[in-house]
Amino acid sequence: MLRVSLLILMVALISACAREPLLRESQQLMAWKKHQSMLLALKDWKIQGRVGLYTPDEAWPGDILWSQSEQNYDMRIIAPLGAGTLHVYSVDGGVMLEHSSEPMAQFSPDPEAFIEQKFGWQLPLNSLRYWMTGVPSPQGKLSGTMDLDEQGRLKSLQQSGWNIQFSKYTDVSGYTLPAKVLLEHKDLSVKIVIRKWQI
Repeated sequence: MLRVSLLILMVALISACAREPLLRESQQLMAWKKHQSMLLALKDWKIQGRVGLYTPDEAWPGDILWSQSEQNYDMRIIAPLGAGTLHVYSVDGGVMLEHSSEPMAQFSPDPEAFIEQKFGWQLPLNSLRYWMTGVPSPQGKLSGTMDLDEQGRLKSLQQSGWNIQFSKYTDVSGYTLPAKVLLEHKDLSVKIVIRKWQI
């Protein structure tokens, strides 16, 4: 009788231990879905921070100013000590791109291809505005599983050939938004530290 009781107790404990990770995973997923839904509804925001673009041969640090309103955006990357400014802003049918080395702004219907041709590195503008808020882009396929933290926020994801890591979050007016983001694609790394969110 004692053996039967011990056996029942062991089965109950094993079953409880097996259910606990599943329960945590379910709660984590529910928290993520709520978090994602809130952020996808966030259409207007501004950030100020630091950005670093790194290749094996070059480092380009600077300040980043980004204003997003619905589908329209205005982004500036300002290098220190007058080293140059990259200004990209949306217009009907594409974007305008200004660089301090060029006398005139240039239009392109495909800003990502234009930036790669001009500077030799990719800047995934279409997806980046989603990644900046801590959600996958609805425009690209996930190439791996998303890693969530205990609060149901993204720790990392792989999408459109990029590895994106979120190492720090901050609370802003009821939203939890990234404060540190690392993006890696082939030989390019982009590190963004957001000092200020406005929503």
